[in-house]
Amino acid sequence: MLAPKHAKLLSLAAGAMILPLVALYALLMKMSRPEPTGGMEPTVALICYFAFTIVFGALIVVCWNFSRQLARESKGQYQTP
Repeated sequence: MLAPKHAKLLSLAAGAMILPLVALYALLMKMSRPEPTGGMEPTVALICYFAFTIVFGALIVVCWNFSRQLARESKGQYQTP
């Protein structure tokens, strides 16, 4: 069990971690797009889009749920899984 102030701080940190993940996702999506002067082939780009969306989507969901769980714990609301 964490102290309420530590749980609240970690909740904010886990919630703030979503922003860099979204920024990195946007950067990777921009880098992997096909361009007329070169870059990736459209099929490979589509595979990268699917892979990046699944990976970053899962990471964002985990960060969001962990942040909510820590916020509930800092308020003293314990929820069993």
